[in-house]
Amino acid sequence: MGLGADRHAGTLLEQPTYTRTELAVLDATERLLAQRPFSQLSVNDVIDEAGISRTSFYAYFDSRTAVIAECLRRVMGRIAVAVDPFLAESATGPEAAIRASIRRWVAVARDHGPVLRTVSEQWPHDERLRELWFSIMARFVAGSARVIETARAAGQAPAGADPERLAACLMWGYERVLQVATADGCVVGLPDADAIVEPLAQMMTGGVYGLPAPASRR
Repeated sequence: MGLGADRHAGTLLEQPTYTRTELAVLDATERLLAQRPFSQLSVNDVIDEAGISRTSFYAYFDSRTAVIAECLRRVMGRIAVAVDPFLAESATGPEAAIRASIRRWVAVARDHGPVLRTVSEQWPHDERLRELWFSIMARFVAGSARVIETARAAGQAPAGADPERLAACLMWGYERVLQVATADGCVVGLPDADAIVEPLAQMMTGGVYGLPAPASRR
């Protein structure tokens, strides 16, 4: 098994620490993915863009997929930080916490849209990416399910669907919306990534707390 898939395997939702060579490869890959699809990207392209040798590349990564997997870990570590307000289970203002988390999530997804789109397109066809993506989503689902359970126990949210299943539907729905909203070109009904903040906030407050989300005050 290649190095790139395993070096940071224990840090799925934490921010990994990288060597200078790894950072050069990850940054180069993100730049290239903003210009062309993964199917048109080769290891040689990444090596040339990163300005490193083949030996240096293969000291850390065994394939293009290993690089994409590490790009994903890096992005998801940042998203984990972004959604902390919601997962911190704020008892004083869940609507504000939800909106803050979604705005931060969208900002990270906008900055790293090519990586997230590549993963969404490739994981159905690649076992390594599928395993990593499902592991990451499972962490988000588990965290959201805990928030739901806590809110229900405190009388802040009504009883309803199984917390884990509800959390899974919400998280996978968010994943798909973020994918299309950060895609190149305008998606029908979603002119830009910012347009999804209020609808997603309403989905979460309605789905978890049974309440409509009041319009944000900027």
